[in-house]
Amino acid sequence: MFHDARRLSLWTPVALTLGLVACSSAAAPRPGAPPPVIDKPFAPGGRVVMHLSAGQYVIDRAPDDRIVLSWKTREPRDANRVRAGVEIHEREATIRAEGPSNGFDVTIAVPQRSNLWVRLSAGDLTIRGVEGHKDVSAWAGELKIGVGSAASYRAVDAAVLAGEIQAAPFNGSKGGLFRSFSWSGSGSYELRARLTAGEITLREQ
Repeated sequence: MFHDARRLSLWTPVALTLGLVACSSAAAPRPGAPPPVIDKPFAPGGRVVMHLSAGQYVIDRAPDDRIVLSWKTREPRDANRVRAGVEIHEREATIRAEGPSNGFDVTIAVPQRSNLWVRLSAGDLTIRGVEGHKDVSAWAGELKIGVGSAASYRAVDAAVLAGEIQAAPFNGSKGGLFRSFSWSGSGSYELRARLTAGEITLREQ
């Protein structure tokens, strides 16, 4: 079900439109301006690929069929270090977010029915209110993944090299080194979570 995203060309802060591909990024905000936002229509049920640098991330459901990417930095002088964009090709969207290693907070809203493929270098990631396949991986930090109903899944596979796995909806809990957790059901979705060091929490919301 899951596969690595195709290699993409280097990201630029210049907005491009070519055929069915739509790509955009935003410049650094002026002092006192509202947080920058990228807002694009995207049909439900599609695949959303995310390449995320270190930071604090929340992936939530959008109120309608759109992808909305917004961010802020702790220090105003760091705003010009942010490179962020959304590229859409038919039923697949690719999101990139890169910013300062400290104080980079990002919110990503997607349609409620979306299949997520997320690669985070390090930090804290929260996913809530999104229904679909989920493939999430990070080097270090905390992954908090809202799964909704356990009955919606046919396969769950979580592993951490050093840390903990909390999977209350699936009646699982493990801690220590080289820990993994697997679960099988009769639902439609698959969930895969990988973390080198930190904590994976699978919860209802």
